Amino acid sequence: MAIVHLQADHRRFTGGEEVLEVDGATIGAVIAELERRFPGLGPRLTEGASVAIDGELLPRGSIYEKVGPTTDIHFIAPITGG
Repeated sequence: MAIVHLQADHRRFTGGEEVLEVDGATIGAVIAELERRFPGLGPRLTEGASVAIDGELLPRGSIYEKVGPTTDIHFIAPITGG
C-alpha cells in the first residue's frame, strides 16, 4: 500500500489522520480510494492540491502516474495569502 501524507487542510476529512496506507496503482486510484473512505476529500485533492511522489513534485493532472506498494505520496494544499 502506498503511504499518503495529508496536510492540515485535508485532515478535516480524515478525523485528523495525517498518514494513511492506501491501495491504488495510480495517483487517480489512490484519490478514488481516499474519496471512498473519506467523502469530500477526493475533489480537494484533484482540484486544489499538488502531489509529490517520493519527493518529486509532479505536474498538475498527473492522475495516471503509477505508484507502488512503498511509494510515498504527499498531497500539498495550495498556499494562499498576500
